[in-house]
Amino acid sequence: MKVVFLGTSIFALPSIRALINSEDIELVMVVSRPDRRSGRGRKISRPPVAVLADQLGIKLLQPEKLREIKDLIEEISPDVMVSASYGGWLPGWFMTIAPLGVVNIHPSLLPAHRGAAPVIRAVLHGDKETGVCFMKTDEGWDTGDILHTVKRKMEGNQTAGELEETLSESAAEVLPWVLDKYLQGEIVPVPQSGAESYAEKVTPEETFISWQNSAEEVRRMILAFNPVPGARTLNRSKILKIYSAEVFSMKGIPGQVLETAPLVIGCGEEALKLLEVQPEGKRRMSSDEFVRGYRIMKGALLSEK
Repeated sequence: MKVVFLGTSIFALPSIRALINSEDIELVMVVSRPDRRSGRGRKISRPPVAVLADQLGIKLLQPEKLREIKDLIEEISPDVMVSASYGGWLPGWFMTIAPLGVVNIHPSLLPAHRGAAPVIRAVLHGDKETGVCFMKTDEGWDTGDILHTVKRKMEGNQTAGELEETLSESAAEVLPWVLDKYLQGEIVPVPQSGAESYAEKVTPEETFISWQNSAEEVRRMILAFNPVPGARTLNRSKILKIYSAEVFSMKGIPGQVLETAPLVIGCGEEALKLLEVQPEGKRRMSSDEFVRGYRIMKGALLSEK
C-alpha cells in the first residue's frame, strides 16, 4: 500500500513511525508545513514532522500551497493519504487524488470537539472520556465519515500535553490495521452521529485565570494549557504562568495569597495550592522557590489582565 502522509506537530510522529515499521505499507512521501520564524529571536523553526522525516530519510515536501505539489503526488499515485495535525486546509480536488481519499486522525470522539484544539477543550471541559477518530476527510470542518474509533477514559489529572501523547500513541497502534482493513473493504465509512461541538483555537485572552471561578475550574484550566500556552495571572503587573496546582480546602478572597507555605490562592469556591510556576522571563520553578525568590507575602493579590 502506497501512502502519502501529511502532518506538522508532534502528535503525528508516532503515526509516521508506525507506517515506517509496517511491512505492508510504503510511506512514499511526507508533506508538512513550511519552516517559520518564531520566538523572541525570530529564529527559523522546523515542524517536528519535517525534522523526523529528515532523520528517517523520507522524501519531504513543505509547500506553501498544496497546488504546488499536485502533479508530483498524482505521479506517485498513492493508494491513500493520511493526515494528522497538518494544520492546513485540504481542498476538494486534493482529496480525490488517492482512490481511498485522505484518512484524518482526529484526537476526539467526533462529532464532539471538531476543530483546532480538541485535546485542550476536552481537558478544559472536564470530559470523562475521549479518544481518537479515523475519519475520511471531506470539505467540511471535521465532518467526514468515521472509519474507526479508539476510546480512552480521562483520568482527570493529565495535562493536555500528556493526554495528546497518550492519544497519539493510541492512534499509531492501530493505524496500519485501519488502513489495511479500509483497503480490503472490511471497514466501511459511517456518518458521524451524536452531539456536535467545536474546539476553537485558544485565544490569548482565554489563558488568563479568573480567580472568581471555582478552584476545580481553575485547576482544569491549568491542566488544559500545560505545556502551551500556559495558564497565567498577573503578579505585580508581571505575567506569572501556573503549570501545576491542587484544590485546597480553604476559603478566602479570590486571587488573594492565603498562605505562603504552601502557596495557596483564594478562588470563588475553595482555594488552589500552587505547585509549579514560571515568572515572566524566567524558568519554571516550584512554588516554594518562587515564594523565596520573589518575597510573596500573605494578603498579596494576583489579578486578571
